[in-house]
Amino acid sequence: MKKVLMLGGAGFIGSYITRELLENGYKVTVVDNFSKYGFLDHSFYSHPNFNLMIKDVRAMYPVEFKGYDYVFCLAALIGGIKYFHKIPYRISRDNNEIIAHSIDSTLAVNPEAIFVYFSSSMVYERMTRPATEEDATNQIVPFTNYGMQKLFGEYMVRGANKEFGLNYLIIRPFNAVGSGELPEVKKDGDVEFGMAHVIPDFIYKAMIKQSPFEIFGDGKQVRTFTHAKDISEAVIEMLKKGVVNDDFNLCGNNTYEMGELALKIWNKINPNLHFPGFKNMPVPPSDVRFRIGISEKAKKVFGWTPKYDMDYIIEDTYNFISKKIKINV
Repeated sequence: MKKVLMLGGAGFIGSYITRELLENGYKVTVVDNFSKYGFLDHSFYSHPNFNLMIKDVRAMYPVEFKGYDYVFCLAALIGGIKYFHKIPYRISRDNNEIIAHSIDSTLAVNPEAIFVYFSSSMVYERMTRPATEEDATNQIVPFTNYGMQKLFGEYMVRGANKEFGLNYLIIRPFNAVGSGELPEVKKDGDVEFGMAHVIPDFIYKAMIKQSPFEIFGDGKQVRTFTHAKDISEAVIEMLKKGVVNDDFNLCGNNTYEMGELALKIWNKINPNLHFPGFKNMPVPPSDVRFRIGISEKAKKVFGWTPKYDMDYIIEDTYNFISKKIKINV
């Protein structure tokens, strides 16, 4: 039975991957400090092949990395656009500390393990066309500290491979979405726009029938969205095929302008209610206009193609939010 150490494995993407690993016969230990949403009571905690450690990755002893076939590094400070601009130094400092400690500890006691680093599509912030894996190291550096840190993390992983022989995989999810992520809601019940990701934000605003509907800028920004279930299934295929020392974009088949996405979500949740129009909010200094990815490499190397469309994503996320947040309108 293969053993997996999941750093940040109780978070949004991590919980999907943890669940998929357990269902496919892996033994999984999750390390998480629950810093974003507080303690999350996942159903897989009772699985016989699961173990949970509640602690900050940076507080782990190297010996705690021993004996695993894979070390997944998903632990990171992460949020929406406004979040990236609110704590830029902490993002770059803490996330670099986490990955450096994780690599050093893996090399110290478990040098044969495969280190799986979760980067981000944010490394492609300056791309003006659909991005391939080669573009990650052949483009102008990202705008935000988060995007830059994620890209630097990739360089750290490759550097550890070159200098110390670290076995690795680098995965770049494109806007992971689905049930499991909540909007940031203020005490007055309004959404703290931009602190969480855009789909939970938009769904919550449709649920409270926000009028006018707040959107950053002109709403012409373009993004590709990927259900976290697609990402977790891609990871399993990657491991089954024994892929190592490579990097992959994981992109869904859901590319939308933000204004178009807002209208789609509104009409899905409020099918008999006229859309109230947009309130165009000031955009952050580094408003990324275009982020679309290409996953042909993943299809070619381990046969992965995404399955979940935007209608499923909206329904899945809406059902989760409506169970977690009671709204009186």
